[in-house]
Amino acid sequence: MSGAAIHWQRAAEPALLFHVLAHLDLGHDAASLFDETLPERPWAAALREAYAAAPGRLQLHALGLWHRAGIESLREAPPAGLRDPAGRRLLIGVLDAMASERAAFMRSWEVSASEAEARRAQVAARLTEPLGVLRQALWEPHGDPPALTVLDCPALDLAGRATSDAHGHIIAVNLAAPIDHLLCQIFHEEVHPVTDPIVRDSMAGDAQDTRVGTPGHALHVAIEHAAIVVGEAVIEARAPAWREAYTRWRARFG
Repeated sequence: MSGAAIHWQRAAEPALLFHVLAHLDLGHDAASLFDETLPERPWAAALREAYAAAPGRLQLHALGLWHRAGIESLREAPPAGLRDPAGRRLLIGVLDAMASERAAFMRSWEVSASEAEARRAQVAARLTEPLGVLRQALWEPHGDPPALTVLDCPALDLAGRATSDAHGHIIAVNLAAPIDHLLCQIFHEEVHPVTDPIVRDSMAGDAQDTRVGTPGHALHVAIEHAAIVVGEAVIEARAPAWREAYTRWRARFG
């Protein structure tokens, strides 16, 4: 096996961004990170409305992964997708909320550093090899898989977020989640770049929407289903020891 590098990192800025988003009750939305145990914040209601109104809201989830040193510089130069008035309103609202939360968040982040580092090392030792096997199998028709950076973002809980840049793939998960879950979630995020283009090409029409009942929700469901099914096939063929873990992980989706 030719193993592409997997880097396991802890990055405060994307973790803070997802911490802010975890305060927003988005209802029946697959992109929701809402944590009902978090205290209500004075900025949450307005930010929730701004999020719902912005057509480019899903891009927000990738910004922290692209700009791991911080997204404050985007205040004056929003990325494509957030340049319309609603997008700018959402971006500014998120940046203001991050500024409001930063001091308390960073205190907690620093206090938990040693425990988080120990967990990062544990996860890396357990999952680097099986993920390497699965990624190599997934990318065999195209050559070696790209480099992968896995970021620890506790507010994601059992969810994951992923994107790519010039250096490879970037996935954010909560490294405190169970090991079995992490293997399945990380690999699921890696399957998407392979299966998503095929599904999108076969379903021309409305843009993907993670909210139940919207015109683009059928595309979202199809995209998720394809990634789940292909991921299951690869695990069955190349890492059957993880079959039961994947079955449990998949059960979360009904």
